[in-house]
Amino acid sequence: MWEADHVQAPVLVDVEGVARRPWVTWFVDCASNTIMGVAVPPGHPSRESVLAALRAAVVREEPFGPQGGLPEKVRVEGQGLPVEDGDRRVQPSRRHRRGPAPYTPHLNGTVEGWNRAVESMFLAALPGYVRRPCPGRRRARCWCGSR
Repeated sequence: MWEADHVQAPVLVDVEGVARRPWVTWFVDCASNTIMGVAVPPGHPSRESVLAALRAAVVREEPFGPQGGLPEKVRVEGQGLPVEDGDRRVQPSRRHRRGPAPYTPHLNGTVEGWNRAVESMFLAALPGYVRRPCPGRRRARCWCGSR
């Protein structure tokens, strides 16, 4: 089974002169805990970003392989993945199962674990990271720069 998710990265990047937080769309294999495919668009997740991540997950040739192939099931959080412009979404079928409701990360654990690990081990070291501790605050994290 694969799990798929979109997460907004807590790091600011320059997109045509405007500071934005990009989105990450990825597919993770639950059995091997491997990132099968990923796409990082500068705006909101779209059909193109989902299909790019899915292509990277399925194709086995270089530069994508050697992992890949077709999973038995794909679990996505909430309402599904956008596959067309507008609000149409992937509907459940034999290979796609509707996952947990939105904002229930404890039910989509493998991909949510990757979200936390990538943030703490990679994104937190980048210069545009927005969740830096604020001076004079007792809490370790704050959201003062996340706008």
